[in-house]
Amino acid sequence: MKYNRNLVICILIAISLLPVNYLFGQDSNDLKENETIGPKKGSLLIVGGGRISKELWDKFKELMGGEDKPLVVIPTAISSNALDEKLLINIKNDFIRKGFTNVSILHTRDKKEANSKEFISALDKASGVWFTGGRQWRLADSYLNTKTHDALNKVLDRGGVIGGSSAGATIQGSYLARGDSKTNVIMMGDHEEGLAFVKNIAIDQHVLARNRQNDMFEILDYKPKLLGIGIDESTGIVVRNNKFMVLGKSYVAVYDGTRWSEERDTIYQLPAGSREYYWLKSGDEYNLKTRAVITYKNREFLKLSKTELQKYCGDYQLTGADIKAEFFIKNDGLFSKVGDETTALLPESETRFYLSKSDLYLDFKKDSSGKILAVTIPTQNQTWKKIN
Repeated sequence: MKYNRNLVICILIAISLLPVNYLFGQDSNDLKENETIGPKKGSLLIVGGGRISKELWDKFKELMGGEDKPLVVIPTAISSNALDEKLLINIKNDFIRKGFTNVSILHTRDKKEANSKEFISALDKASGVWFTGGRQWRLADSYLNTKTHDALNKVLDRGGVIGGSSAGATIQGSYLARGDSKTNVIMMGDHEEGLAFVKNIAIDQHVLARNRQNDMFEILDYKPKLLGIGIDESTGIVVRNNKFMVLGKSYVAVYDGTRWSEERDTIYQLPAGSREYYWLKSGDEYNLKTRAVITYKNREFLKLSKTELQKYCGDYQLTGADIKAEFFIKNDGLFSKVGDETTALLPESETRFYLSKSDLYLDFKKDSSGKILAVTIPTQNQTWKKIN
């Protein structure tokens, strides 16, 4: 067979210059590394600073399993000049005034101490951990890649919750936004690694209150594979596994290379390098792994057996009103009936069911044995007590 030697050489050179993932497909380890994922177990409450409302504290207590469960407060983000013994006592008393009855304070500036068994003993029993505000790089200096860091991850592995506000929000991400030890206006500073309870993400706070909503692009211009999240004051996100829900009075900015139109229920892909973001409000949900707002069009539901659904069945009464609802199984699914209106209910988890073709959801409340006690409709502030 005849061939053009010069042509073959040119083709071989061109092939050699192509990236490996173009020839053989992107490596699965690289894909995994670039995914944004939350903790496999447990929960996170990430608050954007400012006044933390009763709604947010109540959610944190619920995620802990109750206000009597062991809580560890970590105030290390606060300046050393201010963080004396008197302030530590005041911080503990402040959490007691909020209703927490089993509070410990954990603080050090010494990584050697952060690696000691004695120091982490309180975390071994904790159901909840709270990081206060301040400067996030101080938390990294003390705890990053230490036994304390391992113990924090174990709190999540046991089904506990880690929460924090302001600096205590940003530290929960993998990339440490505003991590410069000189000033908080430098987005990419001398500390760039967070505790990574959520992987492949940068988290900013106080975004609207301090007009910071465009600052995230200073990071994403250099690290475009990161997901950017900006949380305003008195607002938070509850992260479970690979999803989060917004709570609070303000908004959360999402920087994921798309534009979501709530009116049209449409996600628009943006060209590379586009400097756009969109806002989510209380009740909105987001899938970290797929990087998409969750609506009834793309929500994932469980398939529960009739035996599993049976525990939800029965009569419920609306608190403070003479209105009843019946929950029953029909065609292998769970339905509710109030008056003449019957609605199919679809399980996203064992406690949360969505109304068919709707973003309205019900949360079932169980006791420690798994018995259903009540069902709530959080967005309507309604509680229906199970009466039989």
